Amino acid sequence: MTTADFDIQDLVMAKDRHRLYRLKKGKQQDEHKYQQLLAQSKRHVAARLQHLPQIKLNQDLPVTQYADKLAAAIQKHQVIIVAGETGSGKTTQLPQIAMLAGRGLTGLIGHTQPRRLAARSVSQRIAEELGEPLGKSISFKVRFNEQGNQDSIVRLMTDGILLAELGHDRFLTKYDTIIIDEAHERSLNIDFILGYIKNILPKRPDLKVIVTSATLDVNRFSQYFHDAPIFEVEGRSFPVELRYRPISEMTVGGSDDDAFDDFEENLPRAVVQAVEECFADAEAKGHPEYADILIFASTEQEIRELQETLQKYGPRHTEILPLYARLALSEQQKIFNPGGKGRRIIIATNVAETALTVPNIRYVIDSGFARISRYSYRSRVQRLPIEAISQAAANQRKGRCGRIAAGVCIRLYSEEDFLSRPEFTEPEIKRTNLASVILQMQSLGLGSLENFDFIEPPDHRLVNDGHKLLIELGALGLNHSDSSNEKEASSPAKKENRGDALTKIGQMMAKMPIDPRLSRMLVGGAHFGVLQETLIIVSALAVQDPRERPADKQMQADQKHALFKEADSDFLFYVKLWQTMMSLKHEQQMSENQRRQFARQHFLSWLRLREWRQTYQQLLEMTQQLGMSLNEKSASYENLHRALLTGLLSFVAQKTDERNVFQAVRQQKAKVFPASTLHKTNTPWVMAFEMVETSQVYLRTLAKIEPEWILLAARDLLKYHYFEPHWSKKAGIVNAYAQISLFGLIIQPKQLVNFEKVDRDAAHEIFLRDALVTGNLGITPPFLQHNLLKLKEIERVEDKLRRRDLIVDEETLYQFYAERIPKEIASRRSLEDWRATIEPGNPRFLYFNEQDLWLSDRPNTAQFPDYLKNGQLKLAVKYHFDPSHDDDGAVVTVPVQALSQIDAKQWSWGIAGWRLDLIEALLKNLSKEKRRLVVPIPDTARKIEQQLNEQDQQKHIVDVLAFMLRGEGIQARDFSFEHVPAYLLPLIKVVDERHHLIDQGRNLEELQARCRVQTQRPVKQLKGEFTEFPADFVFESSQKVSGVVVQNYQALSPVTAFVDLDANTKSGVVIQRFHDLEQAMLQQREGMIQLVYLQLGDLIRQLKKQISKPLALAFSPLGEKQQLEKILIYATLQVTLQTIPTSKDQFEQILLDAKQRFLSVGQQVLTVITDIFKLWQNIRQLLLGIDLDVFERSINDIEDQLDLMRLSEFAYQVPSEIWLEYPRYLKALQVRLERLPNNLKRDQDAIDVVDPWMDKLFNSPRTKTHQIYPMVEELRISLFAQPMKTRFAISPARLQKAWAQLDVR
Repeated sequence: MTTADFDIQDLVMAKDRHRLYRLKKGKQQDEHKYQQLLAQSKRHVAARLQHLPQIKLNQDLPVTQYADKLAAAIQKHQVIIVAGETGSGKTTQLPQIAMLAGRGLTGLIGHTQPRRLAARSVSQRIAEELGEPLGKSISFKVRFNEQGNQDSIVRLMTDGILLAELGHDRFLTKYDTIIIDEAHERSLNIDFILGYIKNILPKRPDLKVIVTSATLDVNRFSQYFHDAPIFEVEGRSFPVELRYRPISEMTVGGSDDDAFDDFEENLPRAVVQAVEECFADAEAKGHPEYADILIFASTEQEIRELQETLQKYGPRHTEILPLYARLALSEQQKIFNPGGKGRRIIIATNVAETALTVPNIRYVIDSGFARISRYSYRSRVQRLPIEAISQAAANQRKGRCGRIAAGVCIRLYSEEDFLSRPEFTEPEIKRTNLASVILQMQSLGLGSLENFDFIEPPDHRLVNDGHKLLIELGALGLNHSDSSNEKEASSPAKKENRGDALTKIGQMMAKMPIDPRLSRMLVGGAHFGVLQETLIIVSALAVQDPRERPADKQMQADQKHALFKEADSDFLFYVKLWQTMMSLKHEQQMSENQRRQFARQHFLSWLRLREWRQTYQQLLEMTQQLGMSLNEKSASYENLHRALLTGLLSFVAQKTDERNVFQAVRQQKAKVFPASTLHKTNTPWVMAFEMVETSQVYLRTLAKIEPEWILLAARDLLKYHYFEPHWSKKAGIVNAYAQISLFGLIIQPKQLVNFEKVDRDAAHEIFLRDALVTGNLGITPPFLQHNLLKLKEIERVEDKLRRRDLIVDEETLYQFYAERIPKEIASRRSLEDWRATIEPGNPRFLYFNEQDLWLSDRPNTAQFPDYLKNGQLKLAVKYHFDPSHDDDGAVVTVPVQALSQIDAKQWSWGIAGWRLDLIEALLKNLSKEKRRLVVPIPDTARKIEQQLNEQDQQKHIVDVLAFMLRGEGIQARDFSFEHVPAYLLPLIKVVDERHHLIDQGRNLEELQARCRVQTQRPVKQLKGEFTEFPADFVFESSQKVSGVVVQNYQALSPVTAFVDLDANTKSGVVIQRFHDLEQAMLQQREGMIQLVYLQLGDLIRQLKKQISKPLALAFSPLGEKQQLEKILIYATLQVTLQTIPTSKDQFEQILLDAKQRFLSVGQQVLTVITDIFKLWQNIRQLLLGIDLDVFERSINDIEDQLDLMRLSEFAYQVPSEIWLEYPRYLKALQVRLERLPNNLKRDQDAIDVVDPWMDKLFNSPRTKTHQIYPMVEELRISLFAQPMKTRFAISPARLQKAWAQLDVR
């Protein structure tokens, strides 16, 4: 058949058919215009006929044997299916056969290819066969590149280009024939084009469709196009011998299988063996120099590992080359342009199955695996697992070695494994995101995707996910099924009612032939005024990364790439690189060759940079057509990344506590990709361009963001969980906390919101209960002041009686307000506004009636006074009923100034209303033996209480109880407050002048001891120093402190302590004020000694002269004579002054008595002191004569005894009644030492008895042990110095009794 056979009389251009119909029979009937257009269209057809090239089919290709059959079928059928193996020539010959069948006259013959490289190379090949330059009859169109004219007959193009043309040519009227090549690849574009063409075929009866496939799965295509005829064409191939060399006996499905690790580990060894087998086979068949091998591996990493293994263990003199999609162009050229250097081994990914033909291959080694892209609709992650390839893919790999001669294919898996695999690779529509398709379909008005007639319908879950993504991007309106209700959205009953209306944003996105996320970013860039930088980034993301990283120069490449990195954002890499390249061109005026060299030096692909630039230009023109304008000022970090965030809401993540691990949306965890600038930076929040699962889930191309940006960008997608609604007294509204999440990721864990706007009824109830019922309104209007006062009165009674059944419950109070206040009132302001309208007519509308608040008659509380009287103190009491609280019971606030003035005896009786309970509790705390004597305890307690009188309450309660129970042998020390219920003992809160808490407790004596520093120190010192008793001195006065009348005591305190007095200077006294009577008396005594001393000049000198030299010598080890003189004078005054004067008259009387008695008393004291130090010297001499090794324990005990006497300054520290006994104690000690050499055993036993008491004396305050110390010394006399007589009967038991009495209270 030749082109001359065509009858073109009735032919018109396809693009004119619809217009002609409307002029002939439609509403726009116009016979004149119809005839004009008809003639014009026929002339156009005739002209195209003249331009048809001379067709000479390539007879060497198998498909030409079927040329006549195919041409006839094209003329007869609207759709035909051509199945042909690789090498059959169908790609280059079918367009020519279509021209022979008369196609191309009324429109173009469109010929789609899955890849740009194939479209370019196939068009070149066909033009060469026709003997014409490319662009004449044969044209091609790919992204950024087009060659051809209006007279071209055939157009080679990518399937993406044909899809893009649907936007302005919905019925493809530009074409009269469409050839869908490589349909077996079943890409998303191919499936959509097939479905679209099937949809328009009834309206385009003139359109012819040829579907080609390289596999045997042609019945599916035939059935899809209503049993379209199938034509099978044999391929030009040589026989291929199959050899199975399984690595594993088990069937391995992919990287998710446990057995895959063993497969990977054994793969390098198996490949080396297979290579040796291939070269041995070539040697045996006599063509050792023609033995190029193609090895199929799964990943780039696997390629590098196999390359290293073969270089190390493989045959010598063999070139080993990698091949994968991201390989630099220069490296690819080495493969497709052999240099004749001998044998070659090519290690490739599945890119070499069909897309690229590697020349001179005689052997194939097939690992049986490939990395397959799979989209997870649950996690929104594009996974890249390694999976076992299908039978069809395995056969494609096998066919690579039968092109030039007979070949051998070694499969590294078993034949059983091969037969168990799926027959065909799962189509892309079953494993990819469908958002882009849905967006285009909505733009083209094709209805919902579920109703679209695909060759294989997509998974409804992927469809639903695509809708969700478009909603997320703001491209689809929210009037369809809720994105949160997946089951409902995916059910068949709901599919028709999606209402997939494109928003304005969606309409703009649909006009951009790029990924919906990227188009959304561009819309966001225009909105935020950062379109310039957004265009740069989006165009970079839309093409392959320009960075190259050769395996042998990875470190150098990383260093060069780092020059363009910016902190906090991987996206800014593209901006900086772009600006650098633009600067080289415009500012530095570099030539293209110089810029190429710059790119090569910085490991950047010049081809990809050029593609990036072309993409940018295309997107720039597109945005300008959409009315978007570029920003003149540089974009801020925030605005730029907020623009990018609009397309990346599914890829935001928050740092977790795990190292380098982030929590992403939909309960996923991912790591930052190691190449990112944010790797190991602990950035709190990030967004990523993609989340990819390889060996782990990685976030790639990241930037630091703020969570507030997410809240602003995802307003309609956020989920709010409200919790802890509560009344805010400060704000005057009911607040709640909102936990805000995006796709399960908590963005804001706790944000304060006005709960009234969320749930008005619930807010109204909270307002009534927590603001009005509790009185926490924040203001106290008259009604609330009245109501709270009434409630407080009743609560005070309840606290005193320790009951919670006297007042109506909170529910009754709530109902009172709920019946009166409208439901729309839920804030302080709205309440005040409402009151302003109600109360003028009824001012007591919200007032409680007191009788309505009591559940029973009001009880008597006279036994629970509001003030406790203790001596001259009157202390306020507050009652609190809460056993779980520290303040349970009666709480008394005591100024620290009054603490020491509280009488512990009176205080021990507690609160009158609880006195019976206190007595009963004390009786119950008796030991078991004692408790038996007072049963029944309640009756005993009641009897005791009835017998009490006012005088009893001036004594300590345990003393009174012991007296009343003396007949049962119960003593005061038998009682203990330790396990008495806390509320029975008033809680004392000690406060300072500013009412700040200093200390608190229920044990008065312990509190007084802990606060002794505050209570015993002078409160104030008046100005002036006195050497005589001041005439206007007043010892006792009172003042009000913190509401309590407190006694003040003034004392004449010495300026300088007597022990520190200088003989040459006179030191007087000053007036100091105390709140502690005991401390005031101590200071007053010291002051009186000082004043009397100042009046006894001559008498003192006379007494000093009576100190003998032996006495001075005896004292000398302890100090100088002046110290001894001061001890003598102080001791004499101490004994002389038996009473402490508090007025001038009393002082004058004491002074007169002192002058009369001073010398006589001094003689007595001197005698005692002389005895003390002489005995002390004798004891020292005796100690020196004792063997330390033998009597060490006794010597230590004696030294402890002497230490307690404090002989160097005893007069200042020990009361006179004690040190006057020192001569007896020392005499007894001397006796002990004289007997010691012959009395060691008895001495040791005595030490065992006295040791515990020595410990008590050393570890207790001296003021507390003044009573015990003489008893211990008497015990020593009884133990160590018999037959010396003691002053009183003494024994360890008596001593223990005395000690117990000290500690009983």
